[in-house]
Amino acid sequence: MSRVVSSICFAVCVFLASMVSADTTKPNIVFIMADDLGAGWVDYDGSSPKITTPHLEQLAKSGMVFTRAYAAASVCSPTRAACITGMSPAQIGLTTHVPGKGGRGRPGPKGGSRDAETLNHLPLDLPSYARELKKQGYVTGFIGKWHLAGEGSVDTKDGIVNSAWHPEHYGFDTNIGGCALGQPKSWFDPYRNGTIANRKPGQYLTDRLGDEAASFIEANHEQPFHLTLWFYSVHTPIKAPRALVKKHGGNAYLAMLESMDNAVGRVLETLESTGTLDNTLVVFYSDNGGHKPTKWLADKKASLLEGGLRVPMVVSWPGVITGGTTCDVPITSMDFFPTFVHAAGGTTTNSKRLEGTDLMPLFQGKDRLERDALYWHFPHNRMEVTYYMGSTILQDDWKFYQGHGLIEDALFHLKSDPLEKANVLEANPERADQLRAKLSMWLSTVEAKMPKATHQ
Repeated sequence: MSRVVSSICFAVCVFLASMVSADTTKPNIVFIMADDLGAGWVDYDGSSPKITTPHLEQLAKSGMVFTRAYAAASVCSPTRAACITGMSPAQIGLTTHVPGKGGRGRPGPKGGSRDAETLNHLPLDLPSYARELKKQGYVTGFIGKWHLAGEGSVDTKDGIVNSAWHPEHYGFDTNIGGCALGQPKSWFDPYRNGTIANRKPGQYLTDRLGDEAASFIEANHEQPFHLTLWFYSVHTPIKAPRALVKKHGGNAYLAMLESMDNAVGRVLETLESTGTLDNTLVVFYSDNGGHKPTKWLADKKASLLEGGLRVPMVVSWPGVITGGTTCDVPITSMDFFPTFVHAAGGTTTNSKRLEGTDLMPLFQGKDRLERDALYWHFPHNRMEVTYYMGSTILQDDWKFYQGHGLIEDALFHLKSDPLEKANVLEANPERADQLRAKLSMWLSTVEAKMPKATHQ
């Protein structure tokens, strides 16, 4: 009998050991996102010698740079919702930023359409990659900007409109900084943010978020962990520590970039010191185009031209991604959901409304994804840019813009016209009709809310 018991105990120990081994092979996942950082405003793309982001350059050398990374929207909240759920902003019904002040929509131009209806928070019943990762045994942490928790944050004392819509209710075990705020009430401690305890008077918010990220990794490095670190940088108001501003000759924007890069460096150093760097998938991304234009892209944040949608992106995953590589396949925000879930060993079979595509083939060196086109829908007024209210489809190098009667429809060929200066719709009517039909079908499929005429 004792031999039988011993055999059973041995078998159980082997099984438990194999389970521990299996858990340790699951990659840790760190998802870092900047706020309002357009393509061209990082070291590794070589766009400006004045930019100081050496840690991002280090990340790029160790991983893959995506030269055609897109945000799901040209403003922040809908992109964030798309990342979390794997669903497009149009399908979610949250298509513009959640306003800091009460009241919805912007007035249209004379005779133009009013904004379409849009949600003011992320619905609790939608999918969340954090919930899926928890099913795979991950501890999950959220640090930074959420901006999916109700409108009117400017009129609050602490940025909290409804705490039921905070990250901890979407699968995150911890939440530091995530509330209704779309920008900091204060960049320096005291932060006036009800989800960050004031600690060190005068400490810069980005530095604090870097500290919290390092602490999370140190506390959880002996088990599979996921960290969503979404900076408030480089959103307005443009403010940075005095010493960094002085270092950059009074340029606070460049100082903000360096501060954010230092926080990224803190994360990478902590991964290395805890022995987890070699088993960690790290993503750096941005939520939309920059409020500062990029010289080689048209327009900026809030525009459906490339400057409003293209963002910097680099992914590092030792042993999976070859360092120092680039990928020019278009990707979008919804792709992170299936990528993270599959990397963790989970499945998206039951995610019927999923619109994202697993990026693993690209990580492994493939040059295409099984996807026909990318789509955008922004039925809102932002007259500070050229192509705002409308819907867009990108297929291969052809990009069709539909203005919904407010702005003329346009067709651009990005390969020959990267600055989108030439509307070639009249010269390519069949191509335009084909893309218009596909766009119309997609809008119908996701039940997109449309802008309303002024008399409605």
